[in-house]
Amino acid sequence: MTRTLALSNVVRFIATAALAVTAGLAHAQQPWPGKTLTLIVPYTAGGTNDTLGRTLGEILRRDYGTATIVENKPGAGGSVGADAVARATPDGNTLLLASTSPLTIFPNLVKTSYDPMKDMVPVASVAVGPVGILATKATPVSTFEELVEEAKKRPGKITFGVPGLGSVAHIGMAALSKELGIEMLQVPYRGGSQAVSDGLGGQVDLLVVNTDIVLPHVAAGTLKPLAVMAPKRLAPWPDVPTMAELNLPDIRYFSNFALFAPAGVPAPVMQSMHEVITKALADPQFQQMLEKQSMQPGTGVGDDFVKQVRESYEQNGRIIREGNITAQ
Repeated sequence: MTRTLALSNVVRFIATAALAVTAGLAHAQQPWPGKTLTLIVPYTAGGTNDTLGRTLGEILRRDYGTATIVENKPGAGGSVGADAVARATPDGNTLLLASTSPLTIFPNLVKTSYDPMKDMVPVASVAVGPVGILATKATPVSTFEELVEEAKKRPGKITFGVPGLGSVAHIGMAALSKELGIEMLQVPYRGGSQAVSDGLGGQVDLLVVNTDIVLPHVAAGTLKPLAVMAPKRLAPWPDVPTMAELNLPDIRYFSNFALFAPAGVPAPVMQSMHEVITKALADPQFQQMLEKQSMQPGTGVGDDFVKQVRESYEQNGRIIREGNITAQ
């Protein structure tokens, strides 16, 4: 009996060791990631992108032993960081982690040193930061339909605050107004916090901002969400419709946080990158972080996401030209 148990233990040990060796060889043969990965974030430290970068880095370290460095390079609407990645060696070791705006909005407003459709390649959308349309105490409307009706009655009178000129909220509202044939007055702020402060004071009729910064105010009853520009409804606001549910499927404006690589990364490295990132995004640790941050899953990986970015770039360019929108 003792001999049988001993042999059984030996067999189990050998099997476990074999699995470990196989896993080690698989990681060693994996074209990506390497020993180090630099994620360039084109914004100041402490924002959503940093949280996403840290969580991805923890997963890559745990599964592949990769040391991930999050490097903040803010400035010029995200174009400083984007330019740094466009000029980086295309080996997959330097990626941009940002919303899609530096590629799909900002280059349509000003001339950039990089060509957003040629100098970088979209890798994966990692998370969606929904944008909400909310009524403040300055307006009596309580549904999106009532808002449209009121806007048609009083063209150019309803005001809405956005986090800045050329922001996703700004372009989204321009597209929405054109689609519905209504006219509202935009009030641009320097960031979402200032917009929310004035919205709570009733200085604007509406707020169009990322939903995470207004969740406590909605819970307190001081702001009323009318609609969300997101792929699906928010868990905290189960009764608030999406644009698609309001028969406005083309109004897809939200903070789409994503990874971008410099053009020219070898195909085997890019394929491995897609596989590894897809696995990381499905990891329970990453999913729990999204839920905690009130974000939604990304919109695609690889060719699907490349198509989304190109279509968004072209659509934003059209909205900006037709609306004579400038960054000033």
